[in-house]
Amino acid sequence: MVRGNRWECGWCGDFGDISSLNRSERIKLSRASDAALEDLERGVLSILEGIQAHFGSGEKERLLACKLAIYGMSHALVPANNQTQHNLQLLQAFFQRYSFCTAGEVLGAARSGKPAFEDQFLLTKERLGSFWESLLPDLPQYEAYKAWPNWLYQTVDGLSDVESFFSGQDSSTLFDTLQEALDTHWNTYPLLHPDLAALEAAVRNWDLSKNEWACRDLLIAAFPDAVRFWSAEELLEMDTMELLGKVSEWKPEVGIQMMKLLLDTAERHLQEPEAADQLLGNDLYELCQNQTVQPKLLAQLKEDARLVRQLFQSAYVGDLQEELLEACNWFGEARLKAYLLSLLAQNPYFKGFN
Repeated sequence: MVRGNRWECGWCGDFGDISSLNRSERIKLSRASDAALEDLERGVLSILEGIQAHFGSGEKERLLACKLAIYGMSHALVPANNQTQHNLQLLQAFFQRYSFCTAGEVLGAARSGKPAFEDQFLLTKERLGSFWESLLPDLPQYEAYKAWPNWLYQTVDGLSDVESFFSGQDSSTLFDTLQEALDTHWNTYPLLHPDLAALEAAVRNWDLSKNEWACRDLLIAAFPDAVRFWSAEELLEMDTMELLGKVSEWKPEVGIQMMKLLLDTAERHLQEPEAADQLLGNDLYELCQNQTVQPKLLAQLKEDARLVRQLFQSAYVGDLQEELLEACNWFGEARLKAYLLSLLAQNPYFKGFN
């Protein structure tokens, strides 16, 4: 067993300085130490390469990579059962070779119960360190099945290797846990930090190529009080129709305001069948067939000529208009129904109802 610069034999009790060993024994000891540290060195190097690939290769970036490696080591050593004599020897051997920190400093942080640089590098589903948080605005739009940028993969893969070295956990399992945590924050970031102008532009231009959920996200960004009951994760599970349906069930006036925002923003595309079908045939359907909403919506139609044109003279005619005409019957709005039917008669897309 090696303790710092000294050795001892657990079988016979002999001990001494490493320098007292003969040359062949020192070579064997050095080779064993080299082999034992390979996985740790590989992890630290992966962190360094990932950081430098994204941020640059200056001294500041090297220091950042070293701090992340130190975090990983101390995080893995926080559990007392990981603070084995073998781990402490390897920790000491590593920092004898690489002097950017000391084994005592890493172990001291671990024994305090708080990993070194935790506020900067903590990565869990519940909490995110400042380093990871600073990355989110610059990452591309999150896509569940799209590969990570290579530099990010290298960095997190290296961190999982470093933690695995001292914790004994499988490195791939650790990586999956870290990846899932970062994905959670990455996915919810646009909802928690919306770019309202960009969302309005996407819907106005009907360009959903960068964000297929731009309509939903626009409503979430524009009506924060109306969606405060749901977590970001719950909102991500909803599509635009479900969101409008839930809000309008709770507060019909707000649901109608949301509908008008979508239609007003995308108005110049309502004569395009694809956009009109998505908005009127899908997104607005649940709201318009809700009998709690219908009386207020019919009252709005009697006062809002623009909304009437959007709903009855667009490139989509189908269930939505039929539902509203049926609502006119139900709520005794014969005059309004006649007017809406006259508008449909002028709509070239109207071929009659089934």
